[in-house]
Amino acid sequence: MYKYLIFIFLISCSYVKDNNKKTNQILARVGDKVLLRDDIIYEESMGDSSAVFSNQINIWLKKQLLLKSAYQTEELKSIIERKVQSYRDDLILYEFEKLIFMTNKIPEVRFEEVKKYYDKNINDFILRYNLVKALYVELPLDSPNLSSFISDFKNYPKVDKSSFRSYIYQFSEKSFLEDSIWIKFDDIIMNTNFPKNIDKNRFLKLNNYYRVNSDSKAQFFRFIDKKLVGDFSPLSFETDIINTIILNKRKQDLFNKLRDSIFFNSKEGLDYEIL
Repeated sequence: MYKYLIFIFLISCSYVKDNNKKTNQILARVGDKVLLRDDIIYEESMGDSSAVFSNQINIWLKKQLLLKSAYQTEELKSIIERKVQSYRDDLILYEFEKLIFMTNKIPEVRFEEVKKYYDKNINDFILRYNLVKALYVELPLDSPNLSSFISDFKNYPKVDKSSFRSYIYQFSEKSFLEDSIWIKFDDIIMNTNFPKNIDKNRFLKLNNYYRVNSDSKAQFFRFIDKKLVGDFSPLSFETDIINTIILNKRKQDLFNKLRDSIFFNSKEGLDYEIL
């Protein structure tokens, strides 16, 4: 070990004195592993360059010597080789699957199939969170005709939607107007002044409209439809997930058929052996 430290000290000193040497200069070596000049991290703000270089070289050397010792342990080498081979096999199969799916067109999922899956597995779609169809608008308290807007907001959707939205686009600081889609209740109130310690289920059962004020603005919530914890999740909210489930099953079926075909067309004694 001492010969390594002396070797490193001499190299680090000579390195600091001569900055004109090639950047691929070898600073240390353990077996066939080398530490190059480019591998060293040094800036003037790091202080004494000799100490910095010596420290980094020592750290590298200790690691490489430890690795060298580890590689000489046959049991450890065997474990690593098995893990590497397993990872390599999994990676090849993964890329093989991708290639199969690219070269074989998977039929698109029809709505009827999605509906059938939903109906058959309805108990898998019981909500653990509240869903709403809702509007959210944040307006300055000095917005013009605010009382008229509030009246329309409470009566939505039985309003002139064109003028209603025009007002919001002109004066709102933030808004969510996608009233035809289901969204998690927690998402609609996120980053708002909505009270944190509140029974959300009870609140939604009792309220279709809610307003909360700050010093200079008001936040308005309008709940058009609701699905509460314990209700069945709407099909439209689950369509994308079901579509993915069905597509993945088709892909797996395709791969299984190919795997079985390869097996049935292989010959024992020629392509494989059972020992």
